[in-house]
Amino acid sequence: MGNMFYMIIITKREYEEGYHEFFKENGISMVLSDLCKGTAQKKTLDYLGIEKTEKIMFNVIADCEHRDRILKNLVNQMEIEVPGNGIAFTIPLESIGGESCLKYLAQGQEISRKEGEKMENLKYSLIIVVADKGSSDTVMEAARSANAKGGTVVQAKGTGENAKERFFGVSIATEKEMIYILAKKQDKEEIMSAIMEKAGMDTDAHAAVFSIPVDKIAGLRSVVTEEA
Repeated sequence: MGNMFYMIIITKREYEEGYHEFFKENGISMVLSDLCKGTAQKKTLDYLGIEKTEKIMFNVIADCEHRDRILKNLVNQMEIEVPGNGIAFTIPLESIGGESCLKYLAQGQEISRKEGEKMENLKYSLIIVVADKGSSDTVMEAARSANAKGGTVVQAKGTGENAKERFFGVSIATEKEMIYILAKKQDKEEIMSAIMEKAGMDTDAHAAVFSIPVDKIAGLRSVVTEEA
């Protein structure tokens, strides 16, 4: 399944309508979206000359051809490289549950069979943290101590039967925050270790953290700079 990718685009919430038109123009019919918020510190926002804004996260499944087209047009049409306009990145998919599932997720696309890049050659990682609601500042403070530049917070909810679950004897609230942190691959372990040390399961944040490989990125050069 090296030719299929999960694409995440995070931008200002006010751009939602324009992005839906953008996806249609670029051959993407199936788009899922989540409301979220940024975690940039005030000094970073002041440096970039932007204000803190509410965000929206778009989720798309694309093949190599559509991935490359969208990333190129995000720069040329949506000006995603302008500070504050957002970020996009793609994650290689390992498998999809059958041909009918593929057709559903990739609606509007004529699927290319071009092979994607090998996992070991990927330069970036997406760190995902699941923590109790209200803990994103604690998580990001820990992440920044290991040189993370920023993240995006999505509100989430657990599916436990009770209002609280117990994990190794610790009560865990079902109201959650998912924090997405994009990082260079070589910085991943240090950032994850800092989060687990300062916001892990034995703290009030009860954070769990994992990472997945990122294939390509566009936008927000102040967070991750493409190497030559």
